[in-house]
Amino acid sequence: MRILRRSAIAVVLALGACIGAAAGAEMLLDDPAASLVDSAPAGWLGPITESGRTGWNCAPEHAATARTASAAALPHD
Repeated sequence: MRILRRSAIAVVLALGACIGAAAGAEMLLDDPAASLVDSAPAGWLGPITESGRTGWNCAPEHAATARTASAAALPHD
């Protein structure tokens, strides 16, 4: 009886693993282009140009647009 119970548990676990693998394969082999959607830029942010992003006036923006490292106020190593 113990052998029958262990065999039944092994069969149930094997079937569960097969079902999980089949579901994972189906997700991988599905059309990948259908699951990816192009995102649009946020409407309230302006475009990034050489002078920076329109509407942002913060320290990281000034550091990113600085011409030299000393002007960017980067931390020293």
